[in-house]
Amino acid sequence: MSAAQTPSFDGEATSIRAVFATPRGGHIAMAGFPGLATDVDGAAYLDPAQMDETLAGLVRTGARRLLVLTEEEELPEGAFDLLRGAAEQQGLTLWFSSIRDFSVPDEGFMTKWPGHETRCLAAFERGETIALCCQYGAGRSGLTAALLLIACGMSASKAIPFVRRNFSEAIENQVQENWLRAYQAA
Repeated sequence: MSAAQTPSFDGEATSIRAVFATPRGGHIAMAGFPGLATDVDGAAYLDPAQMDETLAGLVRTGARRLLVLTEEEELPEGAFDLLRGAAEQQGLTLWFSSIRDFSVPDEGFMTKWPGHETRCLAAFERGETIALCCQYGAGRSGLTAALLLIACGMSASKAIPFVRRNFSEAIENQVQENWLRAYQAA
């Protein structure tokens, strides 16, 4: 699939929020945690059918890798194990690098980032999609999408509005926006 041809996805049946081309080729897909749903009383639970549909949707966009940005304790018990099994069935490789909700990457994330960045850039050059997920698919996924666009050579001042044009709720606060600008300046 060429960078000019943006993959389609079903936003109703999946938690995929956006898919867009990068300047290096390939695409970025932003998603909420696959299968995460909320009951009428507000309690979070996992819907295995929606998880499978989201993962299959990511694979259809050209994704072979999914970077999971959520902290395990913010999800229903067993979420990571269920995701591992479902991702394996879909042929998706999972990477786990959490960022605290509504926050920015910490030292632990940044220690892993150079390896993630290298693998992502190589995947883009092969025309692949890199999938990102956090709880909803906006804040941490949007921040990381912008971080990848910066790695592709885009300035933060262009990457932030670009990601938001594809999903208006992305990069959900000023702290995340300021962090991206400071990261690029450094």
